[in-house]
Amino acid sequence: MQFFPRKRSVQAVSALADPLRARIYEFLSRSAEPASRDAVAQALELPRNTVSFQLERLVKEGLLSYEFRKLRENTGPGSGRPAKLYSPVAREIEASVPHREYTLAAQIMAKAIERATLEQRPINELLAEVSRETGRGIAASKDSLQQTLTNGGYLPQTDTAGSIHLTDCPFHQLSAQHRDTVCLMNRELLAALLESGDAPYRACPVTPETGHCCVRLDPLT
Repeated sequence: MQFFPRKRSVQAVSALADPLRARIYEFLSRSAEPASRDAVAQALELPRNTVSFQLERLVKEGLLSYEFRKLRENTGPGSGRPAKLYSPVAREIEASVPHREYTLAAQIMAKAIERATLEQRPINELLAEVSRETGRGIAASKDSLQQTLTNGGYLPQTDTAGSIHLTDCPFHQLSAQHRDTVCLMNRELLAALLESGDAPYRACPVTPETGHCCVRLDPLT
């Protein structure tokens, strides 16, 4: 599990502003099976080279994935080579300004509720546990701490003492209505992120200013 940077999500959604790319993406979304370049070109009555270029652009923007597979119906020269088949990615992509991570919060809370029901344990205990697991998973991306925090929408700023202030909250609307629950989740996530990433900081709870995060990262001394 990881943050999906705002820049990538905005670029992905913007890619579909092109009518041709939108047609290709919609065709593949409706297709019951992954489709080859030739199948897309034939179905949409478009030149193969044009379709190939647009398919690769959609892959680059994270909207499509591909696999190589031999097609039984292929005959003639080159029929033994596997075909490159395209399909939409399973992940939903959202773009918001400022960047928000509501889907991540929903995944954490849903897992915590499921475990609490199955294991008959307090929900807050499970929320903290799942949040820490998520933080460790994000740390595994091996991005720098600053990059990870930026990707997550925290807008980190370092002061003269070396502390990192998180000047935005990626769960802003949720925290405005459910502050205690969201701040518990966020504190545990960030604490595990720091520990697993061997970052020389500790997560310090703070009373957040309007729109800011409930955690400040202070240097280890």
